[in-house]
Amino acid sequence: MKRKSLLLLAATALVAMAFTACSETDNSANEFPNWQATNETYFDSIYNVAKANSAQWKVIPNITLPSAAVKKSTDNVAIQVIETGAGSEYAMQNDTVRVILQGRLKPSPGYPQGKVFQQTYVGTGDKTTASVAKMAMVTAVPGLQTALQNMPVGAKWRIYVPYQLGFGSAQGTGTVAPALSTTVSVPAYSTLIYTIELVSILRQGHK
Repeated sequence: MKRKSLLLLAATALVAMAFTACSETDNSANEFPNWQATNETYFDSIYNVAKANSAQWKVIPNITLPSAAVKKSTDNVAIQVIETGAGSEYAMQNDTVRVILQGRLKPSPGYPQGKVFQQTYVGTGDKTTASVAKMAMVTAVPGLQTALQNMPVGAKWRIYVPYQLGFGSAQGTGTVAPALSTTVSVPAYSTLIYTIELVSILRQGHK
């Protein structure tokens, strides 16, 4: 009798463990459902808005592609201009930029405003209170590099980077202030949405 009870208890525990593992997998899947397909549709919709509203938006081709090679929407970044900026200087690939930056993913069930995966400040992004961070251009994903090399000092943009110019089919990471030693995971195939203000440019060889 005791042996049967022990076997029944062990079986119950195994079923519970299997259910827990299944639930965790399901929750993860439900947070970012059909992520590649939904991100492709999402970026295309943003791209179409940008193309139709050139007064408030920009479409900038990937800096690594010659103009003749730009064939698809995902060969570009889409930019919503929040503040135009009056600077006449532009960053180059080997420069360091001083920025106020927040990076989000597209909205998902658990993050209706989009999961924050990168942020350089604590609190709000108001330039009168937000701390400014240095970022080496070479550390940015290709889409963000593309935008920054076309962004005047003083401008504030919302930059939509297709996954092809972001982390691609690999999982990425970011950091959120003040926990700069803690990484935040970014699912593969994620559109990256940066709200960024370019404060100044530090040329190569300057601190």
